[in-house]
Amino acid sequence: MKLNLIIISLFLLVSIGFTFMLTLGTFYQSENSTDSKFDILDSLLAGELKNSEEDVRKIIQLLKQDENIEDKFIMTSSKTYPYYTNSKLIYTQFTEGSPDDTIEDFITKKNWSDYELRFSAHNSIPFVPKAGMQKMWPFYNNMDVIQTPDYIIYSYSNIIDDPNTTWYKDDDSHIIILQNPENPDIPKFLNSIFLSTGGNGGIVVYEVNLQD
Repeated sequence: MKLNLIIISLFLLVSIGFTFMLTLGTFYQSENSTDSKFDILDSLLAGELKNSEEDVRKIIQLLKQDENIEDKFIMTSSKTYPYYTNSKLIYTQFTEGSPDDTIEDFITKKNWSDYELRFSAHNSIPFVPKAGMQKMWPFYNNMDVIQTPDYIIYSYSNIIDDPNTTWYKDDDSHIIILQNPENPDIPKFLNSIFLSTGGNGGIVVYEVNLQD
């Protein structure tokens, strides 16, 4: 009986290990990537991937220095920042709009599809139900109200996704310049106030002064 349990336990451990390494190879490594699965695993264990806990704490403390942060809108893919600063969220996956959009086009949602607008509205804080549709579609926001952000928190990863997977999406070419605040193409209405980079990615915080 004990021998059977040992064999079953070993089988489960091997299966879990194989599944984990397969997941690393599928989601985090392309066929031509120079990073091995063990390099990626080491990065995971070392905490070097984007949005480290320390970076998040620093950003939250930085945002709290804004006396009016509770009235400000943060454009980001994480709800952590508006939650801990009691501010407002404009949710984005940073893949919306057209690849030819300028940064201003993107943050004003000029070419966002109806689905992208609706998905963003559903995940933003707060949301305003569209008149007459609150009961049928409580997530259906008033998409005519385009709120521009006061801050942009953009996190990115240098780990290459496999382009052969069905979920691969490479249409953020108009946003990728945000990775480098020193890029001369960064519009003047964006002011970088926080930057943290690591071996596998980084995070940048911009203050937005679009009205200027």
